[in-house]
Amino acid sequence: MKFSISVSVLILAIGIMLGLMRRTQLETLKKDQRELISQAQKFQIDVGFSNTTSDQRATKRPRALPDSPQAMTGKLLAYAKEVELHDKDGTEPDEDFEKRGLELYKQLMALSDAELQSAIQALRDDESISLAARRSTVWSALFLMSEDHPVVSVALFTESAKLLGDDEISKYAFSSSLANWAKVDPVAALEWTRKNAATHPDIAGENAVQAIISGAAKKDLKLALKLVSEMNPEDFTTGLRTIAETGETPAQRTAIIAAIREKLAGISDLTNRDAHLNQALEAMGRSLSNEDFESVQSWLKNTQLSEQESAHFASGLSYSQTKQDTGRWIEWMEKTLPPDQLGESVDGLIGQWTQQDYVAAGKWLTKFPAGPAKSAAVSSYAVTVAEYEPQVAVQWALTLPTGKKRQETFVSIYENWPKNDSVAANIFAKQHGITPRTEP
Repeated sequence: MKFSISVSVLILAIGIMLGLMRRTQLETLKKDQRELISQAQKFQIDVGFSNTTSDQRATKRPRALPDSPQAMTGKLLAYAKEVELHDKDGTEPDEDFEKRGLELYKQLMALSDAELQSAIQALRDDESISLAARRSTVWSALFLMSEDHPVVSVALFTESAKLLGDDEISKYAFSSSLANWAKVDPVAALEWTRKNAATHPDIAGENAVQAIISGAAKKDLKLALKLVSEMNPEDFTTGLRTIAETGETPAQRTAIIAAIREKLAGISDLTNRDAHLNQALEAMGRSLSNEDFESVQSWLKNTQLSEQESAHFASGLSYSQTKQDTGRWIEWMEKTLPPDQLGESVDGLIGQWTQQDYVAAGKWLTKFPAGPAKSAAVSSYAVTVAEYEPQVAVQWALTLPTGKKRQETFVSIYENWPKNDSVAANIFAKQHGITPRTEP
């Protein structure tokens, strides 16, 4: 789906404040979000919304009486036509255009559920504007409605499925609406899904089930776990991962782990039981956000995970979460994880860190004491940096103890060696007993 910059900025400026984009499993949407944030930051417009989290909302000001649905539809149509003109001639919208758009969507959200439904239906069916303009404007409105008007948003998404299309970003927006509905009334959200699964399989399928589980977990953990069993998701572990990802504070994560342990206690197969829990812990690690190292470490200490459980939690971590504390996380891993599972977690973090800031990663590595984690880190660093600094990679690899790990690192360096430097690459290969690649 193609969105104009103006509509995208509207989504971000309001959506971030509402918390609509705190977490998502869609990597494509995360990429779009990062790109759009840079655009939204240009427009800090004082219309009662700000580019902040829901806990930092601006002080409310007296509201004017909302327009009628008919008047709002007219305003939306007029704005959609301006969006269409900008898209056609390729001109950049000015600040006044963005300000009017923000105010328009603010007014739209002041309508009642019935009034919103009337306004959006009228806009959706009006053919005086192009399909693309209607699609982006309707989608923007429904996405914003998903927080405070989830029931009507779900209904309108269903009615507008043909208009909106079957892409990942629409599915994500619909899932947000369904999850928000489930936070309030998970039973009603589940009943809607069951009734619509046959006629709308694209939006009322397994993704909808997981959205309901996620929303229910915010309201009642035991109910969410009961739904995991009752709805028979394609993969039981997927439901547990979904619940694990909803933990946003140490207290919530502790409660989730306790509830999942209790749920799994009825499984007699210990291997199967552990596998389910480990997958949930990995999802929990993957969903960490906006928490400092000390806070998470304190929680881990109090939670008293086993070595194996800690290893699975660590496997979910990524550089986007650990950032400036990546070195400290690796030091924790060395002290905590089983030796046979240390390498994989360290390798992933160092590789990502090196890609983002190889200078900082290298400086940290020079000070890190020798040990199993150091060897894994050096190998990952060397292999990653070989793509653009192969000679530096070789020097790092030579610091590894002679043996299998060192030779495997040499082979990987050779495989990543820049293709435009084949002479040096082949000399390196012969020096270290590697069969040179044959040129095509």
